[in-house]
Amino acid sequence: MDLNGIILKGVPLLTLYPGNVYWVDSCGGGGSVGSFVKPVASIATAMGLCTTSNGDIIICKPGHIEYISEAADLVCDKADVAIIGTGFGGNQSKIVFDTADTADIDITASNVAFCNLWIYINFANVDGCFDVAATGTYFTMQGCRWTGGSATLDIEEGINLAAAANFFSFINNDVRLLTAGDTESLVFTTGECVDMTVTGNTIIMPASTAIFDVNATAITGAPVFKDNVMVNLATDTGQCVDVNAATVAVFSNERYACNKSNTVPVKTLTASYCVRCYGVELPAVSSLIWPATATAWT
Repeated sequence: MDLNGIILKGVPLLTLYPGNVYWVDSCGGGGSVGSFVKPVASIATAMGLCTTSNGDIIICKPGHIEYISEAADLVCDKADVAIIGTGFGGNQSKIVFDTADTADIDITASNVAFCNLWIYINFANVDGCFDVAATGTYFTMQGCRWTGGSATLDIEEGINLAAAANFFSFINNDVRLLTAGDTESLVFTTGECVDMTVTGNTIIMPASTAIFDVNATAITGAPVFKDNVMVNLATDTGQCVDVNAATVAVFSNERYACNKSNTVPVKTLTASYCVRCYGVELPAVSSLIWPATATAWT
């Protein structure tokens, strides 16, 4: 062992994080310390063990299932905590929303991250799976996948951002709510949220308003949408992104599709900038660069 860490079977293990690590396993948990050999049974319990602003990490073992069955069933109230899932496919660490349409996770502290987790919707019209308070700045969701149980097991909104929940990041996620019946949006802002970052996601779902409905007020911090593929399957209304006319947003290398004729992919682009973006309406139709001219779509 040296200052760079330890070497185990020829593989260096480096201590790259400042805080403590707590393990979670609903399949064999029940311990009280959250160690690898004696994990706690829930993320909620592990969150209680964390120290705020300590850079702690919660790791869910493969096969772990966290049931969110009522409002505030999990409250992330410790700053600088990352919740990381392990496993792949059907054995990926899983968060299941069930039992009530009010079931949700509250994010009340800054710098909270959810990574490599399976977000599974198992109740009808869940209204705000993740509720991010104004104090939940720098909330990050990265490398997660979202699926639903059936056409009637879906979301109203996936992530609700309160006004001043700034610096939200949604990165490299895979959202496949293909059969959702009553979805309004995946991400919804209730007020001004500056400096949003949305990059590298694949999102296929119906959204009656917009997949990203961030039109509550002028988002002055220049949200960035880059390298995303979004398909809005709604057949009546709905865009991929809805921004305020005063929002100075940046769209770069975006690929958008809507399932309704004459529906623009982004509303409203008056103050925004687009670089190499393509959109298509309806299946079996070639995509076109958007906006089509120097005049923004409205």
